[in-house]
Amino acid sequence: MEGMVLGIDAEEGVIRTADGTRYRFRSSDWKSPRAPQPRDRVDFVVDGEYAREIYLMGYGMGDVSEAFSKVQTSEKTMPAVVYGCYIGALLWGVTMIVGVALAYVYRGSESPALTRTHFDYQISIFWKSLIGYLFGILFLFFGVGMVILALTYLWVIIKSVKGWRLLNQGEPMPSRT
Repeated sequence: MEGMVLGIDAEEGVIRTADGTRYRFRSSDWKSPRAPQPRDRVDFVVDGEYAREIYLMGYGMGDVSEAFSKVQTSEKTMPAVVYGCYIGALLWGVTMIVGVALAYVYRGSESPALTRTHFDYQISIFWKSLIGYLFGILFLFFGVGMVILALTYLWVIIKSVKGWRLLNQGEPMPSRT
């Protein structure tokens, strides 16, 4: 039979089936390697009012929501995404625009000082590189534009890798004063 874990404590839990029937279970009846969590979808054998031989079915909503909340609560996630967008701009230039938009949005939120310094740094990279890209496009007609574009993109990669490294070490970007 299939059901969903409603709740669990140290020794016992409750599973509800689609028809609303509830079955108690003991932790000793749990057969999957991961411990049960509320909202896990399970397959089990009915034994009176108890569920026996309980197996986890795929990923329960508990797994997905838990993973999503971890991503949301990590202060390093969004700055890392922005650095990734900047580095990916070689293949898809629009990702740099997406990255700076994210940096502006998250810099304005109640972000910790660590991430705020990285967002400021990323915004600075964007505007300085935009000037480089515009000069590169302008000078394409004079034969040096490709060199300017390549050097600008190399500069973006170097600055992004530097920032990403400091972010992973949990360090803020140094002050430019």
